[in-house]
Amino acid sequence: MASAGGLPFIPARYYARLGELLSGHGLDGAAVFGQAGIAQETLDDPEGRLTLPQVEALIAEVYRIAPDIPWAFELGRSLKLSSHGMLGYAMLSSPDLDYVFQLLARYFRIIMPTFRLQYRRGDEHDEVLLTVAAGQSPLCLQFHIEAIAVAWHWEILSLLQGNMPTYDLYLSCGTPRHLERYAGLKPARWHFGWPIRPGFRILYPKGLVSRELAMADPGALKLAERQCSELAQQTLKQGRLVEWVTAMLTYSRDVITSREELAALLNVAPRTLDRRLQEEGASFRELSRQIRFQRACDLVRSGQLSMLEIALELGYRDSANFTRAFRREAGCAPSQWLSGQQDAKTR
Repeated sequence: MASAGGLPFIPARYYARLGELLSGHGLDGAAVFGQAGIAQETLDDPEGRLTLPQVEALIAEVYRIAPDIPWAFELGRSLKLSSHGMLGYAMLSSPDLDYVFQLLARYFRIIMPTFRLQYRRGDEHDEVLLTVAAGQSPLCLQFHIEAIAVAWHWEILSLLQGNMPTYDLYLSCGTPRHLERYAGLKPARWHFGWPIRPGFRILYPKGLVSRELAMADPGALKLAERQCSELAQQTLKQGRLVEWVTAMLTYSRDVITSREELAALLNVAPRTLDRRLQEEGASFRELSRQIRFQRACDLVRSGQLSMLEIALELGYRDSANFTRAFRREAGCAPSQWLSGQQDAKTR
């Protein structure tokens, strides 16, 4: 089975904007993208996609050549609602923020599959939570958390036409060197070093999400939503469902993304997902089994975690259950398998 690491998956349009920022600082954007293995045709294509390794290489190269420029902040500040294509137009046409946040919770992983977005209504406040759905380098992770948070602030402020009450935004990133720039992002109160999990948490005062938006347009919203749904289903139409499911399972931080969750992302029933996978000669259960085993091998080989830690990482209750499952796949216990791998290297 081909690795999902080479799949075109992350929208290139956001990183094309990064190229404009590079040029604005007098840097050779084409050379930076070339170093990351990203073709100009991909950036020029409105539907262009990048792989996660390409994105990581790009972020690393940008900070290598100009480490003192706050690239994530600048990118986030430069993005507009229109940067998100049809999803941005759906947000503009929504009746209130409650509807906007529901849209984003539903479609966010379609436009940025390396993260998961959740929206919750509470008694005292309403919450938006961004968490990591794909393992990535620390630099790439920090870059995206900051860029998404800054873009989020400006885009919601734009939807409310600047009429925004004070709210709190907690980022897992440490305090940035360019902290003074955040002073201009009012009325947000920015908190850094959120210790709970990688990502960010936003708390809005009660009542805000029910405020009507000035550009609400039911007809335009219906059209935009339909096109968002069609975008989600392009994977089905293009006969690349196995590749997409493989990518989602491989990139998933919690390793096993449920069949129901993937079906919901594509706006189809779980049975439809199963049927389409069968048409491509695969099954969700088999793909999930193969990818979980490959992840197990990678973790055992790295030697960085104990067997219990690996078991919990992969969703097993304890190391005994993990060892039994590993033995079914490999024909031996993890320790024996690792010894065999090490012996093969020395031959």
